[in-house]
Amino acid sequence: MTLRKVCLGLLLVSAFASASEDPHKLLLSLKYHRGEQVIKEVNFYGTEIDPNTTTDEYGQFKVTVDGREIGDLSSATFWRLHRVRRYFSYDNFSQGIRELEPRPITCKLAGPAVGITLEARYLTYENHQIADDELRVVYDWPSNCLYQPKYQPVSAIARESARGVMETLRTIDELSQNIR
Repeated sequence: MTLRKVCLGLLLVSAFASASEDPHKLLLSLKYHRGEQVIKEVNFYGTEIDPNTTTDEYGQFKVTVDGREIGDLSSATFWRLHRVRRYFSYDNFSQGIRELEPRPITCKLAGPAVGITLEARYLTYENHQIADDELRVVYDWPSNCLYQPKYQPVSAIARESARGVMETLRTIDELSQNIR
């Protein structure tokens, strides 16, 4: 009898844990850096990692700022982020992500380096199927002269797409500050 109760309890706990699991996966992450520290994070999530897949599922996407979900975004904003990320999410469009050579720092600004990085769920395809995925930095941007940019897509279209996504996520962050 006790064993039956324990098994039933474990079954209920496992069913509850499965039902409460969030189906969203992190697709894009905009991180604000000050020195070696991340001081703010804006994340875009989706239920599907493939940017070539389209569904009309309600709640398919969400955006968080420092872990807090932002609710009043139009579906057009979600779909723009989803569509544009394909240009820098795999080698076919991005032509790869190159690491930039450090350049000499010419300013004499005091304080830490400040910059922004964009991470994307980067996909590896084999035989037209996703074989692997990883979250990796695809683009970064300096906010002061001490920050050394390190990454950018090889393709000019992918670079512009990454900058567009950065600006969209930055705008969402700025607008969300009025809601807090």
